[in-house]
Formats: sequence, structure tokens, C-alpha cells
Amino acid sequence: MNTDTSIVIVGGGPVGLAMAILLQRFGIDFVLLERNAGITEHPKARGTWVRTMEIFRQWGIEGRLRLRALPDGADFFSFVDSMTGHEWGRTVPEPNGGFSPTWKTIQSQDAVEEELLAHARRSEIGRILHCNEFVRYEESDSHIEVTSRDLRTGETSTWKAAYLLAADGAGSAVRRQADIEMRGPSAMATMANEFWQADLSHVRGVADTAVWRVFAKDSPYPTTSVLNTNGRDRWLSILPVGVENDDREGPRTDDEVVRLARTVTGIPNLDVKVINRSLWRLSRQVAAAFRKGRVLLAGDAAHRFPPNGGYGMNSGIQDAHNLAWKLALVVKGQAAPRLLDSYDLERRPVAESNADFSYRNAQRFRHVDEALRSGNRERIEFWIRDSNHHIHSVGQSLGFSYDEGAVVPDGTTKPVLVPGRYEPSDRPGSRFPHIWTDLARRHSTLDWFDKSFVLVAGPDAGAWAEAGKAVAAKRSVPLCLRVLGEPYRHEGLQIGAQGAVLVRPDGHVAWRMPWTPQDPAAELDRVLATLLD
Repeated sequence: MNTDTSIVIVGGGPVGLAMAILLQRFGIDFVLLERNAGITEHPKARGTWVRTMEIFRQWGIEGRLRLRALPDGADFFSFVDSMTGHEWGRTVPEPNGGFSPTWKTIQSQDAVEEELLAHARRSEIGRILHCNEFVRYEESDSHIEVTSRDLRTGETSTWKAAYLLAADGAGSAVRRQADIEMRGPSAMATMANEFWQADLSHVRGVADTAVWRVFAKDSPYPTTSVLNTNGRDRWLSILPVGVENDDREGPRTDDEVVRLARTVTGIPNLDVKVINRSLWRLSRQVAAAFRKGRVLLAGDAAHRFPPNGGYGMNSGIQDAHNLAWKLALVVKGQAAPRLLDSYDLERRPVAESNADFSYRNAQRFRHVDEALRSGNRERIEFWIRDSNHHIHSVGQSLGFSYDEGAVVPDGTTKPVLVPGRYEPSDRPGSRFPHIWTDLARRHSTLDWFDKSFVLVAGPDAGAWAEAGKAVAAKRSVPLCLRVLGEPYRHEGLQIGAQGAVLVRPDGHVAWRMPWTPQDPAAELDRVLATLLD
């Protein structure tokens, strides 16, 4: 079968599904190829951080995901000798500073994938094909041809598309064919996941603890993380089994997993059912390039982080959010293909920052483990307090900024990113600040940014308003106008009463001018030409 489409997506995990939803919103047709029969049956990632929740809020699925999450305030670690035994200490949940109309949640990746897939299937735009694996691609100056195989019938299909998105995970076959190098250590440790079922609803505090770090001197197991997946009866144990390879003679038997579960819970006769297991390698790698010709990488295909801090899935979904509007403009002929070069310039530095943050968190756990082995109370308390930096990351989630790419710098100095602290800003490259636009606090400035550029002007910037109308009429690119009222004095806004910013569809500021020039229409047209022509 030969057929045409605009975008081929390889991979139907959270990143591929996010791209499918975004392309639907822009009216861009696609084919999504996923070799598995459905979504993951393993919890995998377990945190949806605030920037990602803002995106889900825009799609109308925030509420459904909250129903499947742990209670608010569950984002803390408990350091124990067993889940029912002595607690050495715990971290403090991250305070919500009101920087967003939503807040982060703790829920498992399988729940996220289920909601994303259900949402994506509501649209008639695009095709989602499970049990279809990527085979190869061939690229020309005008298009890319992607061959896939139906694993149920063996039939092959060739898809002719404008671009190919690799969202097929850490072992990406697309990336391998594109011969894009991964930079950084590929195997810092080999880890075993054991997913098991046991009713622990009677255990005190079990419903609202995200992670137990179980360390006991007389335990036959190394320090084990037990992840709370639903607050009741499904638990994921994670512990090292080697460095570059699994050093065990073989995987744990079901009986061995039962013994592990009883040890970490401290309940000798606990009724345990083994659900499934997986093996993975702790890596800190970022691709040398996120684009090669008509091939673009996103998610784990582009970057692999230690899971400490929860930035793997979140970074991947935000990759898609950054890229989708650019693909839409290029496919529709409203922007030159060079706009896609900005994807690598913008997202690769963010991936490096998130990789470093995650790696530091992995090292932080090592310090806690050493402190617990020492038995020194002051040392233990110090490193448990320091572990607050592991989970307090609103600055890492919201404070990243694009210095190069689809932005027009204004000469101001980029602020230093502090993972635990966020300072709103309308500086070019930054996420435009959240401000409630109604007294009922139901609508936010973030709701303005979705499928078009938005010119946000101060209350006395009438000339900018007229300029926006004139440029929108002249250009085919979608451009909307919003005028700030009294909120123009809000923290982080520097445009003043007579200035304006141009905000991209992904909510990041492309350009800022905190005054009105002699010819605002010419200035705005020049900016759009710089970004898109």
C-alpha cells in the first residue's frame, strides 16, 4: 500500500500521542506507527509536572488525569527501613506558588498514555496504527518515504510524507538509521523494575506518599525505591542489579519478588501478586542533533535522563509542544522550512539542563544511602533535607528560556535558572507569565496561546493594536491580538502600558518592545519576517 500524509510519527507512547493531538489541533494529517498492540502495561514515569499539566489543561484532559493521580501534596520521599517500620525522615512537598492555573500531579505513565490515546482517537484527523513497526525510510529533497510492517499480517506499507518524527524511545530505530550520535554515558547502572499487587490500604500514610526509599542494614537487598502507583494496591520496586549489564544469573522468580515485597513492606505474610517486570539502564545522554534533514527526534529518542526528578516524559511532551506549531506552519506554507532548525537550537539546551538536573538527583540519592549506612543522625538529616531539591523544581519546569531559535533577542541578560525557584518574565524566549483574567480565576493569560501567534499589548498601546490588525491582514500567518488591563503591572511583565510582546503558539515570547516606535506595523512585520521567512 502506498499513501500520502503530512507527518509520519514513529512511536505511540506519551510523546508520539502528544504530537498526534497537537497536529490534530492544527489540522495537520499524520500517520502514527506503534509496534505494540496498545499502551504500556508498566507504570514507568510517574510525575506530570506543571508545564505539562498546563498543556493538558489546554487540551481539556487535566481533570481526568487528576482523578487518576495521588492526592495533592503527595510529592515527597519517605526514607525508611520498611514501609511499616522506622522512618529516618521525609522530604517536604513542593509549595504551590501560584505561578500557574494548574499544578503538578503524581500518576503513572500508563494512566497518562490511556488518557492521551482516548483523547487522540476522538478526532478524525490522522491515523493511529498499532501493531505496525517502522522498517526504514528513504529521503529526497521533496519528501520522505517511510516503510512500515503490519506485525499481524506481515504486509508492508510505504508512507510518503513531508517529515518523519522519531518518538520511538531510547533504542530508536529511526535515530539509528539517521546515524545520529548519542552523547554521554549509556549505562551508569542496570536497574530492575518489579511491578506487584498487594493491598496496603491499611498502612498509615500509604495513600499520599510518592516514594519510599527502603534501607535496612539486615536486608538482603540494596536500597530499594518503592513507587506508589495508585495509593492502594499497585507498587513498583526499583533496585540496581548491575552496572553495564544484569549481573544476576537470571530474572527474579515470582517467589523471589514476593519475598522482596514482603521485605520492603515489613509484612511477612503479605499476599502479593506479581504483575510484570522490566529491565532498564540508567543513562545520561543527549543526541548530537535533534534534526537531520526531514527526520526529527523527540522524547527518549532524543534524550535519556536518570528518572530522578521526573523530567523524561515531561521533556518529551514539551518537545512535541515546541515542534508541532513549527511543523504546522511549514507544512501549510506559512513559514520557510528553516523554522524547523529552531527546534534543535531551543530544545537541545533544555534537554542538557534537564539531564544535568536528573543526574545530580541520582547522585543525591547516593549521598543519602551513604549517610544511612553511617548511622550518623546529623549526616542523615542533612542529606534528607538536601533531598528537597530533588522534587522542588518549579524553576526547572517553568523557568527555562530559549536564547536562540524562533526568538528575537532584545539585548537583556538571560537570568540564571534556579531549579527550585521560578521568576515570571516576558523576556524573549521565556514562557509568558500566568495571570488570572477573571475574578472567578477560571481563565488565564495562558489560555490565549494555542494555535496562533498573539500580540499582547499594554492598555495604552492602541498603535500596537492597529499594527497587529494591519499585519494580520497582510500575512497569511495566524495572528491574534490581546490587550492587557491592569495586570500589565503584574510581576515579571516589563512591557508597560505602551509596549507589546509577540507570543508564539507554544506560549513562549518571540519578541518584546516595551514602548511604541514610530511605525509599529513595520516593526511587527519585520519581526515576523525574521521568524518565518
